Amino acid sequence: MNKNVTPPQDQALTLLNIKALFTESAQYVIPIYQRNYAWGVIEIEQLIQDIYDVSTNDTKGKNHYFLGCLIVYERKNQPYDGKKSYEIIDGQQRHTTLCILLAYLKNELAVNDNKLNNLTFNLTFDSRPRSINAFKNLYTNGINCEIEEPNIHSAYNIIDRYFKTHKVNIEQFYRYLFENVKLLRITVPHDTDLNHYFEIINNRGEQLEKHEVLKAKMLSECAEDAKIRYCFSTIWDACSNMDGFVQLNFSADIRSAIFGKDWSDFPNSFADIQANLSESSSIQNGVTIEDIISDKRFHPIDTDNSLEKKERFGSIIDFSNFLLHVLKLTINNQTKTSQNNKMQQGDDVSLDDKKLLKQFYYSNNKLKVEPTEFAFNLLKYRVLFDRYIVKKDIENRWHLLTLKKYTNDFNYINTFDAINEQLVMLLSMFDVSNPSSTYKRWLYRTLEILNKIADKKALIDNPLNYLEKLEKIGQEHLSEICKINGNFSDNKLHQGTKVHNFIFNLLDYLLWKQLSEGKRFNGLGKSELGDSFDNFQFTVRSSVEHYFPQTDPSGTKVMKNVDRFGNLCLISPSTNSRLSNYSPADKKKFYHEKNKIESLKQAIMMSYEDWGPEGQGLENIKKHEEEMINILRSFINNFV
Repeated sequence: MNKNVTPPQDQALTLLNIKALFTESAQYVIPIYQRNYAWGVIEIEQLIQDIYDVSTNDTKGKNHYFLGCLIVYERKNQPYDGKKSYEIIDGQQRHTTLCILLAYLKNELAVNDNKLNNLTFNLTFDSRPRSINAFKNLYTNGINCEIEEPNIHSAYNIIDRYFKTHKVNIEQFYRYLFENVKLLRITVPHDTDLNHYFEIINNRGEQLEKHEVLKAKMLSECAEDAKIRYCFSTIWDACSNMDGFVQLNFSADIRSAIFGKDWSDFPNSFADIQANLSESSSIQNGVTIEDIISDKRFHPIDTDNSLEKKERFGSIIDFSNFLLHVLKLTINNQTKTSQNNKMQQGDDVSLDDKKLLKQFYYSNNKLKVEPTEFAFNLLKYRVLFDRYIVKKDIENRWHLLTLKKYTNDFNYINTFDAINEQLVMLLSMFDVSNPSSTYKRWLYRTLEILNKIADKKALIDNPLNYLEKLEKIGQEHLSEICKINGNFSDNKLHQGTKVHNFIFNLLDYLLWKQLSEGKRFNGLGKSELGDSFDNFQFTVRSSVEHYFPQTDPSGTKVMKNVDRFGNLCLISPSTNSRLSNYSPADKKKFYHEKNKIESLKQAIMMSYEDWGPEGQGLENIKKHEEEMINILRSFINNFV
């Protein structure tokens, strides 16, 4: 922002002061592909400070302050009540802040100034009723907009705090702002490729996320119908926040319409969702500052107590990767529907989000999926994901929960009754075995299973069926690792640190299951394990520990039989580094003092008195090994 600069002006360039910006016969529209309002204390206070500093040094009001550029595209075929309609391509954060600043000035101004009478609020949003309602509240009826748009409410408070702490002369400020502060409106040619231009602009500064660019591209291929675009955008925005439950990402007035009275229902089609969405009307044109000033002052009122109960749960996957899962599922379902059995075209969809944009288009730049069908599937799979895939709370505890709406409240309840804990163990086992957000093939398989066995309400009538199919995924993966010529082989188990982490995690799940059913190993049951069993949960462990060290205490002699599966367990890298050459007795003492274990297999190993590369110690290793391998072998054979 530079002062005393007069930029050039021609047909595509218009130099406007703030008064002209809000009095000309034009409407400015923030399109759906733009980010939500995001300015904070630093940006807002800097804007006010810059303007105020110039105004105090220019007592005669002769100098101009150049605020920057507003890059727009004129929507020729979409006039706004007879006015020109400009789509804001760049400068939306600044323009939005100016609008919030006007709201503050009208609420704080003690006098009615005739110079303000013709100023109109001329900013609206494509398919963002919450933002529109927030500005309505600020400008007209004085209701707190924190519920609708917390960032807009926060900006208002930042402005209020700045003016009051810096004792700004408010009348001097607004007169200078309206008359002497100018910006340059740049109208891009009509043949401009807006998607391409927008991507170029966002190569500087903070770039858009790839999924935001993808949203813009898909919207450009949606039908012209504003209601369809609004519905698409609403679904996309709700699903993009992966923390928590998707129902809470819709406005309170439409949750029950879409998801039923208890929020457990699910619509049959995109058209059903669209029918339940009522697009809020934007602020009427022609509202003058004089009209606004005559209204009641701004009074914060909190009307949504439900937000206090909204908890944050960490997702096992980010939105970009989730989009790729839904894309792959959508294409494969289309292929099966068309009875094309040659190959599933979705198999070539990579689950790597670095390739997100490329995955959605064929080589001829044709979109692989129809936007409204994809949006419907996006919401469907998100509901399934929320209800039947584990999440972590702020204390890193795993949960499998469902959002339940009651008459005047809502709560988080276990998705299932008797087997909920077992499903938590199984699903978290899969996730820690593949902690990266990319290439979660088990998650793809699970969503595919859920789509088959859940009815249109996204409810599973037979949870045991779900559990069985999930265990089948584990069995198939174990078979890929351990079966040779169709038969189980333990060759891949006696390889020390080369043994797959998944095998250890799966074995711990199977041990937890059998201990829960009352089975004992070397005289050890869940009651003896106590808190170690009750508090056991899967964490990301990536180090294979040799319970009996690989070398003797001197570190010079390599010990025999240490790479046998019976001598191995999975622990965290930090613990493995700390205990690398401890004897079994010292390791046992360490864990007993900590009153915790990292592996159920490890706990059973520590229940043996003797443990070593020869004698009774070796016999105990072999006994434990045979017992553990039999568990794995039986697990595979149960699915034959």
